[in-house]
Amino acid sequence: MEVRFALPNLMLQALPLLEALVQQGFEAVFVGGCVRDTAMGLPIKDVDIATSARPEQVMSIFPRCIPTGLQHGTVTVLHQGGSYEVTTFRTESEYEKHRRPLQVEFIDRLDGDLLRRDLTINAMAMNAAGELYDPFHGLIDLKKRTVRCVGDADARFQEDALRMLRTIRFASQFEFTVAHSTWRALNKHRELLRYIAMERVQAELDRMIGGAHPGRALHLLAASNLLSYTGTALPAAEKLAKGHASLYSVLDKVADPDARYAALLMAEGITLPDAEDTLKALRLPTQRTNAIMSVLSVNYAMEEQDQITDLRLVWTSTVLRFGEEASRRWLSVVKWDQKHHLHDQTNLFNKWLNGMPAMTLKQLKLNGKQLEEGLRRVPGAWTGELLKRLLLEVALDKLPNEKDLLLKQAQIWNTEDR
Repeated sequence: MEVRFALPNLMLQALPLLEALVQQGFEAVFVGGCVRDTAMGLPIKDVDIATSARPEQVMSIFPRCIPTGLQHGTVTVLHQGGSYEVTTFRTESEYEKHRRPLQVEFIDRLDGDLLRRDLTINAMAMNAAGELYDPFHGLIDLKKRTVRCVGDADARFQEDALRMLRTIRFASQFEFTVAHSTWRALNKHRELLRYIAMERVQAELDRMIGGAHPGRALHLLAASNLLSYTGTALPAAEKLAKGHASLYSVLDKVADPDARYAALLMAEGITLPDAEDTLKALRLPTQRTNAIMSVLSVNYAMEEQDQITDLRLVWTSTVLRFGEEASRRWLSVVKWDQKHHLHDQTNLFNKWLNGMPAMTLKQLKLNGKQLEEGLRRVPGAWTGELLKRLLLEVALDKLPNEKDLLLKQAQIWNTEDR
C-alpha cells in the first residue's frame, strides 16, 4: 500500500472496530463508497467494513450487534451511537437470473472479495492508517474520470444486470466517461435488465434524476436505450430514448425531483395515459405518481389555452383545479424549458399565482352552510358549484374575499339563474 489518505471523521469514529478485529488476528479494512469518496476528496455518508472474520466471530468480539444479513456475511455493529456494516470477505458463485448469487462462500483473502465488486472505483480498500489497497487500479480510473467494470465487463453484467444502471448512475454522478469495453458490454447485455425488479430500477432512476447531473444520466440512458428493456414495459421509454435535449441541459436547475420526472414526461408525444402507466410500472408510490400526474395535467390544460384569449382565466382555473403545488412545479419546469411555447409567460403566471387571495374552498370566507342559509335553499349540488364560481371570482381578484360581499354576489347570481 503506497498511497495514503487522511481518514475523515466518520472513518476515524469507526477505527476502534478495525483495531479490535486486527487485535484478534483478523484482517479488517474500510471498503466501498467511503473509500472512493475519500480518495476523491468528497464527504462520506456512511462507513462499510470488510474483514476476514466470520460473522459469528464478529459477534463474539462486539457486544452490541444486529445479525442483519448473516447468509451474506453481514453483521451491523453498534458503537458509540453509530451503526456499521461489517461483512466477511466473500466470493459469489453463479448468479440466479442475472441478479442474486446462488451461493456465497466466505474467504480469507481481500483480493477475492474486491474482485466480486462492480466497478474499479468501488473495488478499493483502505486500512486503519489510511493506506489504499487498489488491485484493480480504481485510483487511476478516478484520475482519468472513467467508470470501468472490475475484470471482465461481460461477466460482471451477466452476473448482476443491475450493474448496468449503476454504471450509468456513477458516470452521471461524477461526470465521468464510461470505458469503451464497459459501454460495449452494457449495450451487448442490456436485454438482461428484464430480470431486475422494477423497484430496483426505480431506485436507481430516482438517484439519477434526483442527482446533481440528471441530464448526463438521461443522455447515457438514451444512448444505450436501456430503459426499453425493463421487466415491465415503460410506455414512455421510446420517446425518452429519442432525447429531450433542450431540457436535459437545464434539468438540474429544476430543484424538485418529482418536477424533474414531470419535465421528462412532458416531452412531445407522451400522452397522459402513457405517462401514468410508466410511473406505475416503475412502482412509484401512489402519492408521488399522483403529484407528478397533477403537474402533467396542468401542462395539458395550459397547452389548450391557444384557442382562448383570456390567458389569466385559463391559468387561474387551472390552478384552482389542480392545486398550487402542481402549478408551482409546472412553473419551475417551464421557466427553464425555453422551447415550451409558454416559457415567456412564466413571470406573468407567477405574478398572478402569488396575487391570488384564495386558491381553495377552505380559504373562501363563506362556507356551504352559510351560503345555504343566506339563500334559504336546500343543500344540493348547486352549493359546491356556486362556491367554486365565487372562488374563481376571488382568485381572479374580481371579488373581495369577504363573507358579506360573497353572499351578496351569490344572491345576485341566484336571482339571475332563476
